[in-house]
Amino acid sequence: MKKRYFIIFGVFIFLSSLLFLHQKILIYVEAYKISKNHRLYNELVDKRDYLIYNLTKETSVSKINQWAEKNKFIPAERVFALNLRKETPAKPASKIFVAINNLLGLSSGSATALADEKE
Repeated sequence: MKKRYFIIFGVFIFLSSLLFLHQKILIYVEAYKISKNHRLYNELVDKRDYLIYNLTKETSVSKINQWAEKNKFIPAERVFALNLRKETPAKPASKIFVAINNLLGLSSGSATALADEKE
């Protein structure tokens, strides 16, 4: 009888540690994606600043207005958006997963924050 409880306890400890490790791996993966996106964002901001700097050095607002009048440039009044997709609501977590998270004391707020950042 004691042997049976020992095996059940060992399986429970193994599964809970496996779930904890899985969550830590997911956090690291999301952190890597966020850092990659942040690095790309910084590169794009730098390129934008460089282009704006060059544009302001070489041209002025009066030159742009003259070019617009010369080429009969008219800004678009209507903007059309094609292929709009409806966002599907996120699936709620399974009851077992939520119960194990509550048991281990892990908050699901970090997973939600990472999912929001991913979008």
